[in-house]
Amino acid sequence: MPPLDTLFDRHEGRPLPLPRALLGRYGGPLGFPAPRGRPLVFSNFVTTLDGVVSYDIPRQAHAGIISRSSDEDRFVLGLLRACADVVVVGAGTLRAEPDGEWTPDFAYPAAAAPFAALRRAMGKAGQPAVAFVTASGDLDLDAGAFKADQPIVILTTKMGARRLGRHPRNVDVQVMDGPAPSARHIVTALATRLGARRILTEGGPTLMGRFLKDRVLDQMFQTIAPQIAGRSAAHRRLALVEDLAFRPQDAPWSRLLSVKRSADDLLFLRLAVRPQARASSRS
Repeated sequence: MPPLDTLFDRHEGRPLPLPRALLGRYGGPLGFPAPRGRPLVFSNFVTTLDGVVSYDIPRQAHAGIISRSSDEDRFVLGLLRACADVVVVGAGTLRAEPDGEWTPDFAYPAAAAPFAALRRAMGKAGQPAVAFVTASGDLDLDAGAFKADQPIVILTTKMGARRLGRHPRNVDVQVMDGPAPSARHIVTALATRLGARRILTEGGPTLMGRFLKDRVLDQMFQTIAPQIAGRSAAHRRLALVEDLAFRPQDAPWSRLLSVKRSADDLLFLRLAVRPQARASSRS
């Protein structure tokens, strides 16, 4: 499989010790800055050209439908998980992918060995932790993710904890204040509980909105598939951000850090999220 074609790149942060196989496949180095006082938070999504993240069709709602299970997209997904201390996942994403596991090698088994080598070189445990976020506690504790060999945290409310009831011994349930866990409290809890310094969120879109609203998202990795999904009354279809609408003067802008392209014309964007930008005064 050819490496990703790097069209544009701004190197930020000290390069990670990528094994040669990962360095070649990614098409160059990968590094992260280290914000002072809190962990670095980054996201990873795949969308259509019109911003759709799910086709909202039974058994065809997962992200692999958007990317057509692209090898390159699965590789980048695995690489980013390998770089993270913890992967944050919303309850809706878990329900859409009940057989999923949020580990690097589940995303891309062919690179399991170099992913493991990277984590050893960074002084990290064998697998990143996974944190499931649910206000209601409506989680299937028999899902495949709860059988994975990795630390598992559930961040929920008092009501959600009551609904969960008894849970597997390998699952740490953290009760948080309020009607739903805020992104700021999620980041603080993971930094305190797990010592997380690098947090990856994979959604869903409602959780993505919370991270943007609370201004704790530092970078976005976004794979754009060259297709248009469209929407209708019957298929509303989720976009990258849901349950949140910014005003023009508050909308976060981003600075482009990297653009890569795969052989099948998927684009891989990396952006640094800016808190806000002034709305243009031009009409």
